Amino acid sequence: MSYDVFLVSAIEDRDTAKLIARRLRSLKFRVWLDQKQEDEIFDAKDARDATGSPSMLVLWSEAGVKSDWVRAAASIGHSRPGTLIEAALDKTVPYEPFTAHRRYPLAAMTSRNTPRAFVDLIEELAERQGRAGLCDWISYGAQDEEQRVAWLAAHPADPLALDAQKKREKELGVKPAPAREAIGAAALAAAAMRVSPPPTAMPGPPRPAAASPLASNGAIASATLAGEALGFSTLMGVGVAIGAMLFLAWVFRSHPAPPLNRGLPAIANAQMPVTCPAGTVPRSMIRVLEPGAIIDDTQPVIVDDTAGDPG
Repeated sequence: MSYDVFLVSAIEDRDTAKLIARRLRSLKFRVWLDQKQEDEIFDAKDARDATGSPSMLVLWSEAGVKSDWVRAAASIGHSRPGTLIEAALDKTVPYEPFTAHRRYPLAAMTSRNTPRAFVDLIEELAERQGRAGLCDWISYGAQDEEQRVAWLAAHPADPLALDAQKKREKELGVKPAPAREAIGAAALAAAAMRVSPPPTAMPGPPRPAAASPLASNGAIASATLAGEALGFSTLMGVGVAIGAMLFLAWVFRSHPAPPLNRGLPAIANAQMPVTCPAGTVPRSMIRVLEPGAIIDDTQPVIVDDTAGDPG
């Protein structure tokens, strides 16, 4: 998260740091302050928060000069031009290179006393962040209601004016405009309701129509387009699936089985040979054993070479 001011102080100066943070937050500055800090380790998360803030306010004191955490944070602010702002809680002078910067003396600052140096510090913060006329706002008292109203009207983009507008709308019961995330969720929900079939109405007397939730024109248009796109995509998907099933059925279509020999018994579509009763011989073997001409193969065969000789 990005902060307007990254507030740096020693653990011993935490009470003064809390007071300064409250004053800055009353002017709608987003202030980073680790109120539960217990060690002197400047870790990676602290470095990210420091580099993500346009301004760093370092509170120097005797304890702050000795703090490794304060010096590490101040070094990051010093390495980024136009980021570091220094304040002094006592007469302690920090080390180099921090002596080259102006230090706003805030030793006399209490819950009931606001020194002039704090107003100068606010003026520098406002100038860096483009908030014109902030010092005039600080000068107004509780009885200067008309001046405050005129100042808010003259600076409608200032965080103070935006906060005052939210409070007025809350008092009047005006609901804040939905965020972009909420509009997107509403569009998706409307698209889902458009695609799904409506439930079957039960017979009975007609019921008054419920009030539909308010939505912006952009949300309604987005829901309509999303519903049409989702319905078309569903139909296309079903068509592709049916075509794929028909194609696979044609590729893997079954071939007709060869005709079975009806002369042989079949068990589970398997042909089994016929078994003969005991003491009998199959007819095929009888045909092989039928008697024929007797050939004497013990005598040599005489071949007549003159057969067929024309001489």
